[in-house]
Amino acid sequence: MFPLPMHKGAREQCVAVICDKKSFDDLENGYKSDNQCADGAKLVDETIALLSSKGMSGTPTYLFPDGRFQSGVLEPDALRQRLGLPVPPGSLGTPSPAAPAPGAPASPAKKAPTAPPAPPKK
Repeated sequence: MFPLPMHKGAREQCVAVICDKKSFDDLENGYKSDNQCADGAKLVDETIALLSSKGMSGTPTYLFPDGRFQSGVLEPDALRQRLGLPVPPGSLGTPSPAAPAPGAPASPAKKAPTAPPAPPKK
């Protein structure tokens, strides 16, 4: 889970869901609890730190097999294209809000930073 600071109480709600061993469905259905166990808080904080260190700052964020990511909603056809899937014939092909206007140059998706290679084994 990636609770954003702009959503008041989101971090605490995520921690409670983890501590109480509830599901993502429970979270989406408004599960409430005051349980703020240390393990749940640590897991949520580590997730926030990891995703932030990779340059991710919002939801939704799509992670693609080539290491690139896209913040913001992608229309279904744009998502299919990014995944290398066929776009159904007759689809509207509506650009996503993040897509450039027709005729404008496209900006490349961000590439997530990669870890340095491991040292050779002796």
